Amino acid sequence: MPTRRALIAFPAALTATASSSGRAASWPERPLRWIVGFPAGGAPDLLTRILAQRLEPELGQPVVVENRPGAAGNLAAAALARIAPDGTTFGTLFAATLAVNRHVYRNLPFDPRRDFTLISEFARFPSAVMVNPSVPVASIAELGAWMRAQGAPPICATPGAGVIPHLATEMLLRRLGARCELVHYRGNPDALRDLAAGRAQVMVDAFPTALPLVQDGRARAIAVTSARRSPLMPAVPAVAETLPGFETASWLAVGAPAGLPEAIAARMGAAVMAAARDPDTARRFAALGAEAIGSTREELVARIASEDERWGELVRAAGITVE
Repeated sequence: MPTRRALIAFPAALTATASSSGRAASWPERPLRWIVGFPAGGAPDLLTRILAQRLEPELGQPVVVENRPGAAGNLAAAALARIAPDGTTFGTLFAATLAVNRHVYRNLPFDPRRDFTLISEFARFPSAVMVNPSVPVASIAELGAWMRAQGAPPICATPGAGVIPHLATEMLLRRLGARCELVHYRGNPDALRDLAAGRAQVMVDAFPTALPLVQDGRARAIAVTSARRSPLMPAVPAVAETLPGFETASWLAVGAPAGLPEAIAARMGAAVMAAARDPDTARRFAALGAEAIGSTREELVARIASEDERWGELVRAAGITVE
């Protein structure tokens, strides 16, 4: 159950409007539109498409995924917030959208605490700390020493300002006492391309998009941000083995505009939970380095409130702002 503080901080999250059971029984009557705020091929896109494929037989309608990248997911979230809450449009909301961006962006075009009906957290995944193969380090300790020894700060790529891999990078730099030049991209693909080409030397990125680069040798993983080693890369240590207590994860949630009829919110919530907990979904997520979740709305609200507090403290301490 969410804490009282969570309910105060996110009053609209569990609030939906009353609707007739007849409307819910016939919903959905047409294809659903699903907005994703990162480019095709990025971790949120890949995992959303797997979920959407599994939702189609659950709901009896096609689910059409629409990519709207930019501003660390804010453009897509703002578009979702403005749409009529008629049950035809949903979206993938990121951890950063719901728990970080209000601390980072001076002029956020939506209020994450009031502008969405939250449905369910459906995926969670750690990140890999990677270096270009030319960087002469094989561990977190060596990375810190190498970065501190450089005359000019090395370039650290991120998939976007304010996203969890960016904050994980900031946290890592603070713990290592090192610095780098942060370059924020419009999603994972371009950032990974520059890491592989050597235009960036270091990158923290989510497992679903980091794994292919590591597996084909275009980048070297020196640590993972989960509390323990990943079965997908068992030889790669957790950051926490060198920096105790270090742990970060990205996660994805299903959301809709605030005011979605309660019966539709409940039915979509049940469908997402069933889809996420399906063994085939879990297998496909795991192959990408993600855990399928399928939370209740109450569990999602509690997670947002906890991470909002955690990341807000880091943002203030590091002085992170984006115009």
